Amino acid sequence: MPNPVKYKSVSVSIAAYDKLVKIADHEDRAIGRQLSRMIDESYDDVQSKVASRYERRNSVGGIASVLED
Repeated sequence: MPNPVKYKSVSVSIAAYDKLVKIADHEDRAIGRQLSRMIDESYDDVQSKVASRYERRNSVGGIASVLED
């Protein structure tokens, strides 16, 4: 039985699952590993955008521009 501290279950639509299976097959990965990789890549993209936005705010208007939002 999977360790509930290490793994969690999620539900996706059948259409999303079918797409995930095709992507995983194409990249020769297990479905769970493929989904984890896709999540990690998306998370890194979001973090980069947040960091970039924060840097722009601080360089353009200083702390006052951050506090205005």
